[in-house]
Amino acid sequence: MECSAGRRISLAGWLGLPLLFVGMVAGLNGLLLLVSGSPVELSSALFGAAAALAVATGGEVEWRATWQRHWLRWPWATTLLVGGIFLDGTLVPALPSAAVGVLATGVLAIGLHRLHRRERESQEDEDQLVMGT
Repeated sequence: MECSAGRRISLAGWLGLPLLFVGMVAGLNGLLLLVSGSPVELSSALFGAAAALAVATGGEVEWRATWQRHWLRWPWATTLLVGGIFLDGTLVPALPSAAVGVLATGVLAIGLHRLHRRERESQEDEDQLVMGT
């Protein structure tokens, strides 16, 4: 995803985004199931959505080398899909799942806050150049 300041997603951010998504969804389920004490069941559909997120945002990554686009983009999405097939039906206790969800949401919120702050600073720098101050 390209931000308004023209920056692209970092490679590390792109690799982590699908995992944050999985953590947040599993965590939300964990929070909902804390009351009943039921475990969270991981599904291949969740990992399929994470793989789709990786593919959808792969074109917006700031690749450091051209080989990375081919040797990381599609294998990462495939790894998420295959991992989802193997983890399908795995039961995770609700409390650890909820904790991972809270952590993943916090990491995403901090990352978005930093991104917006950098965009704001970049915009302020551009405004100062235009105004000549």
